[in-house]
Amino acid sequence: MILEEKSETKTIEKIIKDFFSAAGYYVEIRNIDFKQERDNQVLCVNLGTDEAQMLIGKQGLVLSDIQLLLRKILNKQLDKEVFLNLDIDNYKRKKEDYLRDLAVDVANEVCATGKEKEISLPSPFDRRVVHMELGKRDNVIVESIGEGEERHIVVRPVK
Repeated sequence: MILEEKSETKTIEKIIKDFFSAAGYYVEIRNIDFKQERDNQVLCVNLGTDEAQMLIGKQGLVLSDIQLLLRKILNKQLDKEVFLNLDIDNYKRKKEDYLRDLAVDVANEVCATGKEKEISLPSPFDRRVVHMELGKRDNVIVESIGEGEERHIVVRPVK
């Protein structure tokens, strides 16, 4: 799937703006581009708005729901499968940066003390970011434990 035609990008921008306008929100498309992730081309969109907090919601739950709904609309209107990564005011990017820093801090503490440490992250997205960051290290072991809302990460030093 190649979406990079200029006319299709304009169509996507219109669909996104119309979606938010119909919901009563003004958004500005700050960035729209395509990234190759594994076998899929992902449409990455970052929006700006004065009502970011309302559209992001607690722990990004509203943003996640909007992303899912908007993806389904794009799939239907473009008559193809579109993988969408929707961000508002760089919320996801900032959260990923914070989670990477947290992961490094916890791993450094675990290595210094020799004691395991738990990180409570109920979101699969959050856990994935931590796993990806700490997967680069060979001095810690990272494991997800628990089910549902009780799921968390345990970081252990390599013995």
